[in-house]
Amino acid sequence: MYGMKIGEFHSYKDFGLVPTSKPVVNLPSPKLEYLDIPGRQGEIDITESLTGEVIYEMRTGSFEFIVSDIEKWQEVYRKLLSTVHGKKTKLVLDTEKDYVYLGRIWVSEFKSDKNYSLITLDYKLDPYKYRLGDLKNGEFTHRIDGISITSSKTITLTFDSDMTIVPEFHNRTENVLTLNFEGKKFTLSKGMSRFPEVRGRKNLVLTFTGNSTLDISYKRGWL
Repeated sequence: MYGMKIGEFHSYKDFGLVPTSKPVVNLPSPKLEYLDIPGRQGEIDITESLTGEVIYEMRTGSFEFIVSDIEKWQEVYRKLLSTVHGKKTKLVLDTEKDYVYLGRIWVSEFKSDKNYSLITLDYKLDPYKYRLGDLKNGEFTHRIDGISITSSKTITLTFDSDMTIVPEFHNRTENVLTLNFEGKKFTLSKGMSRFPEVRGRKNLVLTFTGNSTLDISYKRGWL
């Protein structure tokens, strides 16, 4: 039987909800932008002109469930309202146990007669799903910690998700590091640093010079 975990609760184990079909989270729609110029055939596609990449709407949709024990429908309904309804939460499908969706879920419809009770949950979730293995200190961030830089070192950040790599650097010591990325140099003082130019939808080759200890973190997400 297919189900899902919503926050700390499982749809079947905690609520006795049986999905009427295999639960699938809808894909996010791309935010397409076109410019209509009078007298010109068609439209000019400016979708990627602002950000340099396609960005996405929130994921929206619904799940329909049957209450397995019809005698407990009121109890299930009240429990959903108190623990799930409208709250910001994490969603993990039984069929995708390595990934988590973030957003809000709420009870949108309830139907009951003498034979069965139906409950519909609507959702609005982030465009990207995240890997549970990236969860650290409440954040879904891929980390490479404790990189020892002595004189010079090259690190390659592998582009292995659908989200643009935007790395953040944490220089642990007072010693200043220099980052060379695609022919440009950036200074990393003690503490956190992020540079708008250091990003990409490809493997990022980063060369550091100096003597210090460095942490690198960035978000990974999948459609």
